[in-house]
Amino acid sequence: MAPVGAAVVAQIGTGEKGRGVDSEGRRLLKQPRGVRICKSGALLVADYGNNCVLKFKPGDVKGSVVAGEEGKVLPDIDPMKDIDKPNSGPLTLPEEEGMLLKQPSDICEDGDGAFLVLDTEECSVQRFAGERGARGETLVPQGGKSVSKSIGDPAAVKNPRGVALAPDGAIVVCDTWSHRVLRYPPPNGPDAMEKPSVLAGEPNSWGAAASKLAFPSSVAFASDGALLVADTNNHRIQRFDMAAAGAGAEGVTVAGSSEGRQGSALSELDMPTGICVDPQDGSILVTDRGNGRLLRFPCDSRAGTAAVVIAGPEVLQRPWGVCIAPGCGAIYVSDERRGVVLRLDPGDESPALLLPPRPATVTPAEVDRPTPPEAQPPALGVLDLD
Repeated sequence: MAPVGAAVVAQIGTGEKGRGVDSEGRRLLKQPRGVRICKSGALLVADYGNNCVLKFKPGDVKGSVVAGEEGKVLPDIDPMKDIDKPNSGPLTLPEEEGMLLKQPSDICEDGDGAFLVLDTEECSVQRFAGERGARGETLVPQGGKSVSKSIGDPAAVKNPRGVALAPDGAIVVCDTWSHRVLRYPPPNGPDAMEKPSVLAGEPNSWGAAASKLAFPSSVAFASDGALLVADTNNHRIQRFDMAAAGAGAEGVTVAGSSEGRQGSALSELDMPTGICVDPQDGSILVTDRGNGRLLRFPCDSRAGTAAVVIAGPEVLQRPWGVCIAPGCGAIYVSDERRGVVLRLDPGDESPALLLPPRPATVTPAEVDRPTPPEAQPPALGVLDLD
């Protein structure tokens, strides 16, 4: 495998949660989740708590907002807003639609250098391109958002957490509260408006069977094209052969427990959220959120395989997202409780350029809260993350 030890050599965020920059010009983060490296080498960070996406060029600790507006949230649709106005007309989306976000969890870059933002609360994926200030284009749901959105609809996307682009340009979404992974056709292709297909999971049904998922949080593609899913509440990583993917397809556990048991041994996971594949050797990096560690599993890993620790509780508290910079192999991992993104260099023995950690202030938005009763089977008794 690639080197397993890693030194913290840089940090984005001061460890004090907030927004804007401090007196030394360092960006404050509130609840960073998804992280991705652009082709240019810049780092994209989805700050779930500040409702924006930030871009950091190499060596930059200030960054800039490239989607949303830091600290501002997209307003809810208010059906009573204009009730006293004559001829108020039909209900419409907020004026800030396409400009403001509401709890973005993930982000990825497309082949044209634009980036896709997954907005968890809005249950949408938007594409942002061109100059800062341009409105985002809604790709999910297809045809744009509706004023009558309802997560009670069995076909609706519900509180998604992860987005990725498939090798063919299709958009892959972790439809978290529907316990499935969806594939949307490439947005610029001839089949762009075809309905999404299910790649993994049994829609609106969760459990620990090989055909089911429980609140999946992210996806990645293995070197052979297989789909990897962070099956969060089942405490495992599942692998699905794309040739046989579909609703009810059985996955193979490649990390954690195939029976959905949580644990803290090196062969076990506790609420994994982020995954990525190291292009150097095909090994799988997993943010083991509940155990406060970043793990590496070999490319041929199976249920019960022991991982090696890249970073542990000495630097991580609640890690969420992870990505690897092509070429240099630098690893970026977000920690939503500490409010930082760390750069880890495998095999680097140099002293860590780590700002002293400050005590974390846990806000209600980041505390693991029970799954709503209508969606929670008593036999499992696990917690959702949002």
